[in-house]
Amino acid sequence: MQNSGFSLLELLVIICISAIMISIGISHWKTLHLRNELMTTTKQLAYFLNEAQFKAYTNNKTYNIYLFLSPWCLSISEGERPTTCNQGEFQFIKPNNSVTISGLTDKKTLAFWGRRNMAQTASFQLKNETGETKVLISFRGRVRFCHQKSYLSGLPPC
Repeated sequence: MQNSGFSLLELLVIICISAIMISIGISHWKTLHLRNELMTTTKQLAYFLNEAQFKAYTNNKTYNIYLFLSPWCLSISEGERPTTCNQGEFQFIKPNNSVTISGLTDKKTLAFWGRRNMAQTASFQLKNETGETKVLISFRGRVRFCHQKSYLSGLPPC
């Protein structure tokens, strides 16, 4: 009789327990991944808008922000609306993720006025399966972000 090693029943129990743990872990990992995508896209968009405001202020020019859809992209230019997103002076191109944007239509523009360091008030709403966030621009040019309806660590509530 051999006393070393594992029996077939013990191996099957270990495999079943491992499969259950992996299936639970994969669903939680997907939720965590989507949450991180939403949070990083929100912060990147807010920092991009801060940079656009800073450029408008330092160059003492008015910069307009235009939204292009499918895939969404924000383009900044001084004058008229460019025909494509890449023709603007600088762009924020959607990262390859699940986040969608709303709040600015293709007809509406957003402006940063460099002369007095002010902006046109606006808000962008970003969302995916895990929640929604907002990027808010006040009249005084302050750009801030917050989360709605779900908890995202690192973002204040709205």
